[in-house]
Amino acid sequence: MHDIFLLVEHGRDHGEVSVIGWFDDERAAKDTAEAMEWKAWREESKRQHQWSSQPLPPPSETSYRRFWVKGISKFAHTPAPRSWAVH
Repeated sequence: MHDIFLLVEHGRDHGEVSVIGWFDDERAAKDTAEAMEWKAWREESKRQHQWSSQPLPPPSETSYRRFWVKGISKFAHTPAPRSWAVH
């Protein structure tokens, strides 16, 4: 078995979770997630929110992550027996 690492995004509207991509290397996956986190923060901080007088804290100051990495095991392909029966 080999491990693969899924890049996951926590949705903003209804709390849905989406797999954005996968990596063979955990470090590359985490670096990509961190870069996407900062990019999303920069885009969000450019917007003016009239309901909030506090500035949006940067990702380095919070524990919440919109993008994260989930490691899973990848199984080798196993051929299935073929059935010659007609259904």
